[in-house]
Amino acid sequence: MAEAAEVATVHGAVYDWETFKLLENTIVEVNSTPPQSQVAKYGLYSFDLPMGIYILKASYYENGELASYREEMLNITDGGDYLLDMLLLPAYPESNLNDSDLPEIPTLIEEENPLPGNNGSKSTIFLIVAGSLLIAGAIVFLVLKKKQSSQKAYLETSLYETEYSGSENTTDDGVSLPQDLQQVVNIIKANGGRITQRELRNKIHYSEAKVSLMISDLENRGIVEKYKKGRGNIIVLKYAEHQNI
Repeated sequence: MAEAAEVATVHGAVYDWETFKLLENTIVEVNSTPPQSQVAKYGLYSFDLPMGIYILKASYYENGELASYREEMLNITDGGDYLLDMLLLPAYPESNLNDSDLPEIPTLIEEENPLPGNNGSKSTIFLIVAGSLLIAGAIVFLVLKKKQSSQKAYLETSLYETEYSGSENTTDDGVSLPQDLQQVVNIIKANGGRITQRELRNKIHYSEAKVSLMISDLENRGIVEKYKKGRGNIIVLKYAEHQNI
């Protein structure tokens, strides 16, 4: 890799291939010199890299086993800002695959001298090509749509990390909260003291990345607790200490 004075910022988001949700705690690696890696705690990552050609790898683990994976090549030609989102696909261990598990694939190549009227192979090839083009078009559409969403999420997250969205309010027990965090607490209280992260996001209409940051902020303040349930999270208000918030 060629050395250069200019340094580029490479950032993006990692998504689940099935739900298109941000994958928290994904490990993102890049083969820079020296190699760099980070845990994308909220599904977002960022690297500063000089000019060169790099391979970025994203690995998501469940119960200690690799569940999904993505590898992308990136060519940095000058300094600036590079956005690279990754849609992680399921990872299948090679040991679980053998020849007996693979379906038989019919031969689609016609004989050199086909029999008159044998047009079945041509029709099959046409259908396969047309289907492949439709699938590729759908994938491109979804990726472009998610890139727009990730750009919005990245901006919201950056703004949240530097300043709160509103002035702080002082609660009955002396706890000082910004307006957006107070809104989250009010929603949880109105929902009986507990709510799923998905329901919370639907009620406040923020990006998933910002909602995750707000919940983490409330956890650090000792106001809520987050519990993992399946592939989602349940947010519980600590009534004993903060029932008057």
